[in-house]
Amino acid sequence: MLKKALLFILFAILLVVGIVLFKTFQFTSVQTKVVALPAPAISEASLQHFQQAIGIKTVSYGNPALFDSTHFLAFRRFLETTYPNMHQRLTREVVAGYSLFYKWEGKNNSLKPVVLMAHQDVVPIEEATQSMWTSDPFSGVVRDNFIWGRGTTDDKINLVSICESVEKLVKESFQPERTVYLVFGHDEELGGKGAIAIAQLMKERNIIAEMVMDEGGIITNEKIPGMKEPVALLGTSEKGYLSIELVVEIPGGHSSMPEKETAIDILTKAIVTLRSHPFEPQFSDPMQGFIKSLGPEMPFVQKMAFANPWLFKGLIISTYDKSAPGSAMLRTTIAPTIINAGIKDNVIPTQAKATVNFRLLPGDLSADVIDRVKKIIGDDRVKIGRLGTTIAEASAVTPMDGYGYQKVEATIKRSYPNLLSSPFLMLGATDSRHFGEVSDNIVKFSPMIDPIGFHGIDERVSLESYRTALWFYEQLLKDLR
Repeated sequence: MLKKALLFILFAILLVVGIVLFKTFQFTSVQTKVVALPAPAISEASLQHFQQAIGIKTVSYGNPALFDSTHFLAFRRFLETTYPNMHQRLTREVVAGYSLFYKWEGKNNSLKPVVLMAHQDVVPIEEATQSMWTSDPFSGVVRDNFIWGRGTTDDKINLVSICESVEKLVKESFQPERTVYLVFGHDEELGGKGAIAIAQLMKERNIIAEMVMDEGGIITNEKIPGMKEPVALLGTSEKGYLSIELVVEIPGGHSSMPEKETAIDILTKAIVTLRSHPFEPQFSDPMQGFIKSLGPEMPFVQKMAFANPWLFKGLIISTYDKSAPGSAMLRTTIAPTIINAGIKDNVIPTQAKATVNFRLLPGDLSADVIDRVKKIIGDDRVKIGRLGTTIAEASAVTPMDGYGYQKVEATIKRSYPNLLSSPFLMLGATDSRHFGEVSDNIVKFSPMIDPIGFHGIDERVSLESYRTALWFYEQLLKDLR
C-alpha cells in the first residue's frame, strides 16, 4: 500500500514537472520585430523651444485663488509665435478658458480620426523644497545630458514634441491620412475639467476616434525584474480614483483629564485597521498582457513562472510585492493622505478627520470599496463618506490587437533600437480617462526613457528622451493609415 502511494506521488510530481516544462517551452515570444530608424540629432531651435516652454510657469495649484491666468495666456502666445505654420494650417478652439483643441484635416475623411493629448499645466514646487533644487525649477537648463525643470517629464516633453513634429511636417506640405485632433488640457493636475469639456464637445459632434494617445507608460531600462533589454510600457488601462473621508466626533475636553478613548484614538485605530487589511492581489487584464508579452523574454526561471501562473502565482506576487509600484500593479491600494484634528496642545479635539485615497484595480468598483471599508473598520463612530467630485472607476482595457496599441507599439520600436514592448496598468490619473466615449482604443504612453524627479525635486528628462520623443511623434503622424 505504501509502495503504491509513493508511486502515485512520484507519478503526480512527474506529471506536474512535465506540464510545467511543456507550457514553458510553448511560451514563445509575441514581440513584433521592427527595424529601428536612427533618430536625427536635436536641432538647437527645438531644444530652445523646450527650454522656453519650461520657463513659463503654468502651475496648477490646489487652491483656486492662486491660479494665475497670465502664465497660461503667455504659454498660448508662446505656441502661436513658436509654431506659426501649425497655427496657420490647423484650426484651434479655446475650451474652458485655457484648454486648446486643434484640428488637422486629413486626406481621407472615411477614416476615423486620431487624438493626440498632452497637458499644459505642472504641479507646484513645494516651498520647503525650493532650496533643495540644484537648478532653478523653471530654468530649463541643460546639464549632464539632461534638461532640468518642472514639467520636463510631466508633460511638456510630449506637448512640445507634438508641436515640433506638426510644425515640421506642415512646413514640408505634409497632410496626414487621417484627421488629427490635438488636445492640450490646462488643468490635468486638478482633475481635467478642460479635457472633460473637450471630450463632451467631441461627443456632441459625434466624433469617434480610432485612437486616443496620452501620457502614460515610458521606456525603461531598469524597472522590470529579470529584463536586460529596454521595455516600452504602453498603458492599456488606468486605475480608478476614489478618496473617502473618515470622521470621528465624540466629546473632547482638557488634556489633563483624557477619557479612555479620544477622537484621535478612534480615528488612528481605524486607519491602522484599514491599512492592515490590504486588498487581495489580482492579475488584471493589463497584468495578464504584461505576462504574455514579457514572460517569454525573461531568463528561464522567470519564464517558467510566468508560463505557469496556475502554479507560481504566489511567487510572482511575492516578487512584485517587494516594490511599491509592483504591488500597486496587483491590487487596489489604500493610502491615508491627510489627517486633521486639534487646535491646541492642551485641548482634546471633539472632531478628527482623515482622507484616504484609493487607486482602484479594474474590476474593483468604488461603491464596493466603500462597503468593504465599512466592514473592515467595523465601528459606527467612524463616519465614512466620499470626498470631493474627483471619483472615477478604472478605465476600460484597450485591446492589444487593436489599432491603437499596434500603431503605437510599431512606431516606438521604429524610433528606439532593441526595444521590447508590453501592456501596462497606469497607476496615476490622466486626462485621457475622460475620453472613453470618444474611443475604445486609448493608449497611455510617453516616449521618454526613465525620467527622474516626476512631481519631485530636480525633475529632469534626458536629451536622448527628447530626441526619441521628437522622432516618435513625427513617424506616428506620417503613418496614420
